Amino acid sequence: MSGAQPRDAVQEFAHFLTDLAWRLDPEAGWYGVFARRDPEGLRACLEGREVPPWDVVESLLYDLAELPGEQGASAAGARARRLHAHAVADIDARPGSRPALEERLAAMVREERRAAQRAGELQEVARTAHPPQARLAEDLAWVRDDHARAASRADELRARLEALGRAEARGRERAGRRKAKRPARPRGARFAGLEETEEAPEEYVNIPAPAAAQGATPRGARFAGALQQGPDDGGPADSPPPEVAAEERVAAATAVSRLTRLRATGDGGLAYAELCAAAHRPAAELPLLIEELERAGLSFDVPTLLWEAACLPPDGLAAAADALTAADRGAEGTALLRQAVSRPVEEVALTALALLERDRGAQALELLAALVRSRTPEEAAAAEAVAPDALGPLLLAAAESVSPHRHSDIAHALRIAHR
Repeated sequence: MSGAQPRDAVQEFAHFLTDLAWRLDPEAGWYGVFARRDPEGLRACLEGREVPPWDVVESLLYDLAELPGEQGASAAGARARRLHAHAVADIDARPGSRPALEERLAAMVREERRAAQRAGELQEVARTAHPPQARLAEDLAWVRDDHARAASRADELRARLEALGRAEARGRERAGRRKAKRPARPRGARFAGLEETEEAPEEYVNIPAPAAAQGATPRGARFAGALQQGPDDGGPADSPPPEVAAEERVAAATAVSRLTRLRATGDGGLAYAELCAAAHRPAAELPLLIEELERAGLSFDVPTLLWEAACLPPDGLAAAADALTAADRGAEGTALLRQAVSRPVEEVALTALALLERDRGAQALELLAALVRSRTPEEAAAAEAVAPDALGPLLLAAAESVSPHRHSDIAHALRIAHR
């Protein structure tokens, strides 16, 4: 006799959240606010398609505590925290969770910064308004709430990334690599041709190739040099003198040491300022900063660092992507370039040109592919106007790497632009 399938942690939390919502007034309190401001997001949480940030759950529990005669709010809070933690851990253990968390953290950092800027603007307007306006005070209160929630959610995402990093480290320790127990391969002339092929480490198995590598590679004279890389595809062959490299490492370690102290004191504002300053240091220090952050247990700060670096001028942004690729930090370099496509199209085009000048054609192609994916065909095609001979063919190749349909759209938009 078959019975009902047991609920997983995410479904169990959704069941709890739905039960909680049934006890609340959907037109009042924070429940009413969430229902009006983001009805689809609330519905996704109630149906188990998403797990809400903890601040949302906390607000609903506050609504519960405000109900007349409600005695179970305290017990519900403890159960909510436990179920929420299990649901989050379930999601974060799934494949592909790290890039998703990093993307959400970068978006939340942007939201936190926008809310802080908006709060400052409203404060200045409210300060000079005569007579004082009640509506301004109300707007300021809502913006401050948005800022507080964005900051709370960013901290929550950082904590999840930190926990994921610890879990990944434990997995690598267990894997270390089983591999060490393999018998040594036979060597010497008498074993010629019998060498076994080395297996790839587990953490690199089944990782999809970058989008730019999946499409057609541009060929012909018009692409001459566009996709050529330095020796071993690692960039320029010249390495900095040992004393310069040592100075860069010391500078990176010092910056992360300051950040560690600020994190320990809970001063998020100064910690964020330290990350902003670090992002504007010489590009060669960026991979070292990431390495030091990981060593200090602050890997959750890497997305914020990359987001700030993505705001550098085009030449600086290209230098940062170049440095990451040269340091075998291709994943971070790709994340940096994908975040940069939110900038004006002209700046994205200038960054692509700067990458080409550094013999980073593959990265220029990846950047334009991200532009094609995130913008309308007309917007993406506008990048060509910056340098038609260099960027026109590369833009078409980038579109082809995304999909044949997108290539057709971009080609059509370019024809329209040339009329």
